[in-house]
Amino acid sequence: MVFRPGLLFQGFAVAILVDALLVWQGSRLLGWHSRVVEALLQLAGVAWEHGKDLAVLPGVSVGLLRTSYLDYQTHPLYPWACLAAAVALLALGLRRCPLPLRPLLYLVPLSLGITLLYLTRVSPTVPYNPEDFSTIWYRGETYLWLLLPWIFALGFFVLNVPMRLKMGWLSLLLSYSFLWSAIRLATALATFHYLGSLWMPFFYFAFGFLADFLYIVAFYSLALGQAGALLARRREEWQ
Repeated sequence: MVFRPGLLFQGFAVAILVDALLVWQGSRLLGWHSRVVEALLQLAGVAWEHGKDLAVLPGVSVGLLRTSYLDYQTHPLYPWACLAAAVALLALGLRRCPLPLRPLLYLVPLSLGITLLYLTRVSPTVPYNPEDFSTIWYRGETYLWLLLPWIFALGFFVLNVPMRLKMGWLSLLLSYSFLWSAIRLATALATFHYLGSLWMPFFYFAFGFLADFLYIVAFYSLALGQAGALLARRREEWQ
């Protein structure tokens, strides 16, 4: 396949324009994100209230939601029950899960075990409350949304396929990233509310950037597959 510098510059121009649009409408987009999280928390029966305003970027801010952890002083058996359930599910999953996926099964019991060790030996509370977790989440996801157009500019826009195909996949990726981020954040806050702070490291590491990496790779693979099929048809027509 012939490399065309013009297509690379096209990708750079699109990335710059999309990032400018995201920054321009950043507060509105994050406001929609927050409302989706509110609706999902209400559906899960989690009590919340409006917290502080977070300035993610200059001129871009979002209102955080304030929720609570389950109090382990009142429910001291919950952390141990969660760890026991995770180990039991690990034992069952190792027998039925495909071999390449088995390392992922260790993420839950390992993260819960390490966090429980911290809670019992170092401090009875984790360093961050749910509002702090949301702060870290919004900053990380916002920077990721600004990075996604550049990932596609370098990896997909260099292909000689129609512009509508490129923009369609980029729009789909950003829309999915936005909605999936809201679902994961609401799930994390609801889990903290019902099961406590033991789950915070798992949701940050495994359900955070690892989940982002997986769907980015999946979308890139699907987009590249469609582009490859289109280029193959063009070659067949030329022959």
